[in-house]
Amino acid sequence: MPLFRTYRRTRKIVSREEQIVFYPSFASRTPDGQGWSVVVQGCVFDPRIPWFRRSPVMGLIKRAMRIDRSADEYFRQRMHHFLMAGLKGRAITVKVGDREFQVAESDYMGLFRGTIEIGDDFASGLTEFVANSGRWLGCEAILGPTDKRSFRGKLQLIEPRGVSIISDVDDTIKHSNVGNRRDLFRNTFARHFVPVTGMPELYRECAVAGAVFHFVSGSPWQLFESLNEFCRAEGYPAGSFHLKRFRFREAARKLRMSPQKTHKRSAIEPILAAFPNRRFVLIGDSGEQDPEIYGSLLREFPNRILGVFIRAIRGDSRKTERIQKAFAGIRPELWTIYTDPSEIRHNVSQLVAIGCSST
Repeated sequence: MPLFRTYRRTRKIVSREEQIVFYPSFASRTPDGQGWSVVVQGCVFDPRIPWFRRSPVMGLIKRAMRIDRSADEYFRQRMHHFLMAGLKGRAITVKVGDREFQVAESDYMGLFRGTIEIGDDFASGLTEFVANSGRWLGCEAILGPTDKRSFRGKLQLIEPRGVSIISDVDDTIKHSNVGNRRDLFRNTFARHFVPVTGMPELYRECAVAGAVFHFVSGSPWQLFESLNEFCRAEGYPAGSFHLKRFRFREAARKLRMSPQKTHKRSAIEPILAAFPNRRFVLIGDSGEQDPEIYGSLLREFPNRILGVFIRAIRGDSRKTERIQKAFAGIRPELWTIYTDPSEIRHNVSQLVAIGCSST
């Protein structure tokens, strides 16, 4: 008998006390064009919050940020996900139609992301058309044999050609005031989310013309449900979400301090790689690093990006030194700085209409 037994780690399924949330994602055509490469993403977490986190920690944050009682409902709802524990090592398997697919194991934050492949004939019988948002495919988590709960996800099937809009969230489609840390915190955790006037209408117009959407933001994944509900309530088109990792123990005051460039590029580059024949419109704001990120992407992919639109924050303009540096050497007609969405509505809609009609 060997002195040490060979150890094999058991793949853990999601228990009855644990939950799964799927984040909206996308599918692209396989190289042979006969199927779909489907990205499945989400999080496994324990919804039970220890008393210490639920009471003393939340109380401390409320006092530090001077959150009054009128904001209690928003605060509890949005902070709740930051206090829950993500669960590592859970094996995620999904069911699409009558078939099962292993996706991935959850990481140290409970997040998982994996790719499965399905045939076109199989997918065509399962997809549904969502008004002005294209074709979507549903999936469902496989749980234990006696667990009757249901956790479902939605995945958008995107054809190889067409126009995709990659959009920031904070100060692009909703008011956040990223430049003021205290106001940012209150807008994020203690106030009703307010859309940037004119953006829902612009995005709906683009969706009707055939554009698809990818929302790439420095907001943490813990805010997904609140952001998703905001987008639905305000009539934004459905699209995939690509948010940022954040651990509560890093402290609430660091919520927006980590660099955005690495996160956003690592989120955008796989989208560009998945759709080499699609054209892209990039929409963001000057509050953080969107000009630098989008400017660098314009240089690297000049034939794939139809245009960049940056909402000016705190008085930025084309003459601002930082803006000029971000877009140095790039043709002026490819990038626009705007203050009100009405200034860009015609140009964005025209780019989308031309790009979609040429496919």
